[in-house]
Amino acid sequence: MSNPLATVQEIYQAFGRGDIATILDSLASEVVWEIEGPASVSFTGVRHGVSGAAEFFLAIRKDHANPKLTIDEYIASGDTVAPFGRYQATMKATGKVADTPIAHYWKVRDNKVVRYVGFINSGAFEEALKA
Repeated sequence: MSNPLATVQEIYQAFGRGDIATILDSLASEVVWEIEGPASVSFTGVRHGVSGAAEFFLAIRKDHANPKLTIDEYIASGDTVAPFGRYQATMKATGKVADTPIAHYWKVRDNKVVRYVGFINSGAFEEALKA
């Protein structure tokens, strides 16, 4: 039996451990991974497939130090999960901290993520990237 909420919670636990391999193993091969924001923020955009999602995590690893993600609330219905929380990270290029509320949308089928959409205050990242 599929439990989308448990799947998503396990993904966040893996992110907290820096265990990207476990996250990628939780994705369907045809996953669509989308982060709203301008191209000036390296991890934004629409990516397809597990390799596309891996590019997202590579961008975060390359540009962010001390990432901290906290989830305050989950709303789950059927195969959809919507967590809300906050993300903070120090931009390696400037040493400035980006701090933003987050809202995520997850679609899970057969314990595999088929779609992820992340909403952030991309302006917080643009400001933190200014020299």
